[in-house]
Amino acid sequence: MAGLKIGNDTEDMFYENLSLGLAKVLNNIPRITNVTLEKRLPCEKAQVTAWESRHNVYLPDDMKRFYLSTDGFNFYWSYQYSPNDVRRVGHIHFPHLIQITLVRDNIDTILTVSPNTTLTVPPIIRQSNYVDLSSGNLDHLNLNSRSKIFELSTIANLAKVCLVYETPESSSPKIFLLETNSLRWQFLAESFTEYLRMSIAHLGLPYWELCFSSCGLPTWTEQLFLLLAPHLLEKNDNRRLKNIVCINENPPYNVLDPAVFRTKLRCSRQTQKMRLNN
Repeated sequence: MAGLKIGNDTEDMFYENLSLGLAKVLNNIPRITNVTLEKRLPCEKAQVTAWESRHNVYLPDDMKRFYLSTDGFNFYWSYQYSPNDVRRVGHIHFPHLIQITLVRDNIDTILTVSPNTTLTVPPIIRQSNYVDLSSGNLDHLNLNSRSKIFELSTIANLAKVCLVYETPESSSPKIFLLETNSLRWQFLAESFTEYLRMSIAHLGLPYWELCFSSCGLPTWTEQLFLLLAPHLLEKNDNRRLKNIVCINENPPYNVLDPAVFRTKLRCSRQTQKMRLNN
């Protein structure tokens, strides 16, 4: 496992700052174990320049500085379900720079004009509204044949996390979630830095990006949220109104009924009598 060409103390401090002290937080949570961070060599400036030339875009400044410090990021941890059952669950991963490539799957469908409409772009793209956090205004995503869409990660064949340049000249691409079945776009973050911080805030819990999708979290992942970070759901109750998807894969633990995590409001005896009388 390669390390950066700097002293160990400086190296450790760099990764602690980069991860906002996440390792210390996780190590204080019962049953979380094997907290691991892979240390990587930084990209050379020539590698960054070559990537930009190949794709005819400029990396945003924060993302460029990230890759000039470390060529990607791989952080993971395990959960101990029983004394003899420890399974890897949490994962924050940013690929090597060379692995960030243009989205190829269904790209023609995304950008091709529908034969049943006279719009210059498909309605699903034109109506992808989101709130611009810098201005507080409602904005919408405008894609065309010149737009650049780069894949940062894939989520269980349900969605892709994408770095989206509406035009190649854009200096501030945004992070969106592309739902692969419906080709719907969901806004995630204004910048690469914000997306990294969101990953850390969600502890690298599996499929956390689906909190912002129309399908919502799979049941077994929501149970992990309720066990380890229920506050992430309590502050976003509207997420629970979304349809829960079923992913064709084995979850890393036995499935529990999520109803056990919820409580019902108790009615007073007087209220019950009034209901019976009515």
